[in-house]
Amino acid sequence: MEKKWYVACVRSCQEKNVAETLAARGVEHYLPVRRELRRWSDRRKLVECLVIPRFVFVRCLDSERVGIMEAEPRIWRFLPDAGKAAVVRDEEMEAFRRMVENGTGALRFSDRPLAPGDRVRVTSGPLTGLECELLNVGAERCLAVRLGLLGAATMDLELETLERI
Repeated sequence: MEKKWYVACVRSCQEKNVAETLAARGVEHYLPVRRELRRWSDRRKLVECLVIPRFVFVRCLDSERVGIMEAEPRIWRFLPDAGKAAVVRDEEMEAFRRMVENGTGALRFSDRPLAPGDRVRVTSGPLTGLECELLNVGAERCLAVRLGLLGAATMDLELETLERI
């Protein structure tokens, strides 16, 4: 048996608490957050913002999921897919992590299904080598990483930094 990435659905505003508890128990997890500059009338501040509210990615054996839910009551379920827990492939998870941690553009998340597009590879910048789909979103071009049933994460990139595979 090998460990897989599952999507844990957590109670509202409990994402960081769940991540801390999972870390304390030695459970591999990923909470996608980005630092953004927020402006108020009297100041500016860098704050951590959740990329996907109410979700935490958990890497574990299928047999461990029930125990994780019992030990952490703020996880109310794992995202289902045809009667089983949805799995995010390792390659998709790695590409998504790179987008969150190294991307410089605004990261948006779409939960609607995406039509298949051209496969592209990023040729320059911090995401060099990342292979994903190129989507046409309105008049803009953007890079997308599928996350199974959860949908896809997208980020605007300059067209000259992409090459068709």
